[in-house]
Amino acid sequence: MTTIKDIAKRAKVSPSTVSNALNPNLARMVAPETLKRITMIAAELGYEPIHHHPKLATMQINCVLMTTLPLKDEIADEYWHHIRMGIYQGASERKVNIQNVLRIQAGINPRRVTEYDGVIVLGSLSELAITQLKHYNPNIVVIDDVNTSCSFVDTIGTDLYNLTLKGLNLLKKQGHGPIAFIGGKRLEYNLDGSADRANADLRTKAYRDWLAVNDQPAILKLTGWNTEAGLAAINELLDEVETPIGGLLVASDPMAIGVVKGLLEKGIKPGKDLPLISFDDIGLASYLTPAITSFSLPKEVLGITAVNQLCDLVANKRQWVSRTTIPGQLGTGETYPIQGV
Repeated sequence: MTTIKDIAKRAKVSPSTVSNALNPNLARMVAPETLKRITMIAAELGYEPIHHHPKLATMQINCVLMTTLPLKDEIADEYWHHIRMGIYQGASERKVNIQNVLRIQAGINPRRVTEYDGVIVLGSLSELAITQLKHYNPNIVVIDDVNTSCSFVDTIGTDLYNLTLKGLNLLKKQGHGPIAFIGGKRLEYNLDGSADRANADLRTKAYRDWLAVNDQPAILKLTGWNTEAGLAAINELLDEVETPIGGLLVASDPMAIGVVKGLLEKGIKPGKDLPLISFDDIGLASYLTPAITSFSLPKEVLGITAVNQLCDLVANKRQWVSRTTIPGQLGTGETYPIQGV
């Protein structure tokens, strides 16, 4: 029986090129002369494609959503809430049935994922947890802005590292003093619900790397991700610094709302007295006075892309890992650039 490898050897091309040439949906990706040569050789060798079950393309995919976020945090944090909305939108478009939602806080037996065609993970799991899940189900996609170091699982995230560097450089151009950073730590969870370790967020890593290049001492606070934590962090930071800060980068809008409140209480107006940039571009931040200038992250797109990637895993049973990074962009607001500059 003639195989794709036989045709590739005869045509002196890669097996993937032959596969594309013989696929009506992908043939356009092959150069016309190469396509003609491959189809002629396939006919000469009597190649007969293997036809998969006709229901495969329309078969409903049943998946489970696994989240490391408590329900109250997911509802309160617009960023994660919109990612989940994107998951459901993508599921509706691709006829994917999300049969269950599992929260890590309750503990999860990895055998449970054998009941589903695939798994979408929202948040950060430890390498051990992912290994345990992959043992029972190979079709796993992780939406994780930490960009997990696991090299054996599909991941989807935003380009937080480079966005952070961009934000810091923008602040440096306008700031008249050192640039401060307020961020948070991200927890990796085990399947029993315990936190394995606290990892440095990509924004924190980028800030530390930027400091080394720009020969500036670290002025940072790592705290929780909510508004109250942001307020406490800016008060502590302002009490500790001896030199007035020239600009401020905050890792998320919920934190930044607290930071802006703290600055205003000290008589410092962001956007007038110093530039401030945040992340997430949530709706509430745009209604403040001043409105927070924030990097817009593709929240719904992350969820939709996760569903598409899961469908690819289930349908094609591919053996390689896909790591997808979706860019963000700086939105409009009143805290950057400095008014009148």
